[in-house]
Amino acid sequence: MELDEMQKARKEFLAKVNERPRILTGAEVQACLEGAGVLWLYRNGGKPHPEYPHAILHSGKHSDGFVNAGEALKANDGFRKSVAMSLLHLLPPERDEVFTHVVGADTSSTALAGDIAELSGAKHIRMVKGEKEQIWHPENEDLGRHHLILHVEELITTKASAEEVRKGIRQRWTMMPIYFARCLLTMIDRSDPANRAEKVEDSKIIHLLRLDIRNFDADCPYCKAGSEAIKPKEGGNWEADGTNVQHSMLNIWASWSVD
Repeated sequence: MELDEMQKARKEFLAKVNERPRILTGAEVQACLEGAGVLWLYRNGGKPHPEYPHAILHSGKHSDGFVNAGEALKANDGFRKSVAMSLLHLLPPERDEVFTHVVGADTSSTALAGDIAELSGAKHIRMVKGEKEQIWHPENEDLGRHHLILHVEELITTKASAEEVRKGIRQRWTMMPIYFARCLLTMIDRSDPANRAEKVEDSKIIHLLRLDIRNFDADCPYCKAGSEAIKPKEGGNWEADGTNVQHSMLNIWASWSVD
C-alpha cells in the first residue's frame, strides 16, 4: 500500500473511532502507535546491524526503541477514550475495593486519568508538574479519610514518576493516611525487560501493552556493531531510524467494525 493511501485510510478510520470508542488489545494499541508515528522499535528483529541506526534519548542513553505515547493520547480523543475503556476492562472482576478518585501524572496522563474517572463515575485528581515533582492542583476537591485512589499512568519506564505523584498527594494531606487501589493501570509498560517494574508501593502494575525496549549507557551493543546513534525525532530521522510507517493496519481496522 502506498504511504499516502495509508494516511488517508488512517484519517478516515480515526474519524470513526472518535465517534465510537471500543476495547483494544495490546497488539491493536501497538499498531495504532506505530501507524501514528509515535512508536519506533529497532529493525532487524532487534539484532545490532551497521546499516540500521539506533536511538539516542534525551537522557543521553542509547536505546533500541522509543515511544512518545503521550502525544498519541493528546492528539486523538477517540483513541484515548478507547484506551481508558480498555484499562478499566483489565481491572480484576473479583476485586473487593471501590475507588473514589483517579489520578495520573501531569501532563502526559492527565487526560487519560480524566477519561477513566468520567467512565467510572469517580472524581479526577489533577496534579501540576514542577521540575521533577508532582504537585497537588489547588482546584482539586478535598480528600476524605476513606477515599481510595486509582492510579493511572500512560507509560511506565521506571517507577519514579508514579512515586512523585503519590509523594505530591501526601505532601498536601500530611495529617491523614492516603489509600491507593491495589492495581496501577498503565497503557504501556516499557520498563527494563531484565528488571521489570512490577509494583508501585502495594499497587500491582497492570499494563495494556508491554514493550521490550532496552537502554544502554557506555556499553552499547549497537555502537559496537557500527550502528549510528541518532535522535529519533530530529530532522528526518523519525523515518530514517526505522519507524514502521508502512505497517499495514487495515486488517486491524476492519476487525474494529466501525462502519
